[in-house]
Amino acid sequence: MSFRVKLTLLCIALSMGLTQTTSAEETQLQQSSAVTLSSLTDNVYQRLPAHHNELAQQQKINANSALAQATFADVSTISLNHQNDVVGSNNGMQEWDGTVAMPLWLPNQKQQQYSLSDKMTAELPAYKQKLRLDAAANVRELLWNVIQADNETKQAYQVWQTSQKLERDVAARVKAGEMAGTERLLAVTNALDMHSQYLLKQAELDHALTSYRAITREQNLPINYEEALSDKKVIDQNHPTLNILDQQINTLRTKQDLAQFNGAVNPSLLLGVRHDRGGAQGDQFNTSVGVGISFALDNKVYRNPTIANAAKELADAEIVRQQLERALNIDLFAQQHALETKQQQLKLVTEQDTVTQQYLALQQRAFNLGEIDLVSLLRSQELANKSNYQKKALEVDIKRTIVMINQALGIIL
Repeated sequence: MSFRVKLTLLCIALSMGLTQTTSAEETQLQQSSAVTLSSLTDNVYQRLPAHHNELAQQQKINANSALAQATFADVSTISLNHQNDVVGSNNGMQEWDGTVAMPLWLPNQKQQQYSLSDKMTAELPAYKQKLRLDAAANVRELLWNVIQADNETKQAYQVWQTSQKLERDVAARVKAGEMAGTERLLAVTNALDMHSQYLLKQAELDHALTSYRAITREQNLPINYEEALSDKKVIDQNHPTLNILDQQINTLRTKQDLAQFNGAVNPSLLLGVRHDRGGAQGDQFNTSVGVGISFALDNKVYRNPTIANAAKELADAEIVRQQLERALNIDLFAQQHALETKQQQLKLVTEQDTVTQQYLALQQRAFNLGEIDLVSLLRSQELANKSNYQKKALEVDIKRTIVMINQALGIIL
């Protein structure tokens, strides 16, 4: 026996020993009844970065409400003036003048400010629902990444176990002198290849589990994670993504109404007190009270740019809303079509898997009787494994597509 053959047999023996020492236990996903799709969504929702924006929105609402409740339309101002003739004729003339200016609300301005607060308040629940839908999307993706990876790992594990069983069978037949020693080398190589593929799938599953646990803050998966297909067929107007845009558009309409007051000069009520004394020495002080009002003669030209900008912002938001609804429906129709296609495909793949499994059973019997060689059997196993993998993968993919349809419809977990 040559040195090269001896070295090859030694490497195979070491590999066989490594295979035997590697844990042959199949990884089982840990599930808990305490974990639900809803609880996972709550966990993710609380940790969404955009969730912290709710406080800022509430502060904005409170600030606008306080403005609407203000007595005057703008800041009241007070001015104090003093005048005397000390540096001039020095006849004893003194004058004290104090005026308070109180900006008044324009007609309907205060009501529009209250309306803006109402519209902004209505945005907050819609914003929360949109965030919960985003959280549900994260949960669905993370969870089904694990489920798909687990399915592939189980398939790889079963294939590996089958290859090990074949390896032991071939080894026994070689030892009994029924097969050539090279056949055992082929069986070992096949088992090592299947083991390698299993370890790769196991690593992918571990990665999916790590991501799931890091984002959901849960170690276990829910027991009930499958979803029933919704009865809805099209995107309705209560879709959280559309609903928040509708509320924002309502707010922009109110802002457009308020824009006519931006750049306008509010009339001001003036209340003044004057305390003065004439030029002759010894004259007594005279106190008087005055009331006045100031208002703009024409400020339309200064208001028009703000009004135009508000109209443009509203039009842009309405366009975005129409485009988004169209995109949502396109995505939904694509998912629905994919589901129908996969369901039809599953029927064919199931039939194919049944036939290939029957073919494999016949090939296995022929191999046991010595009618075919190991290479032919391995090809038959590869064909059967591929067919079975397609079937199991398609079954999981159909369930995931149902989940994606529910997500497209805006269904929150």
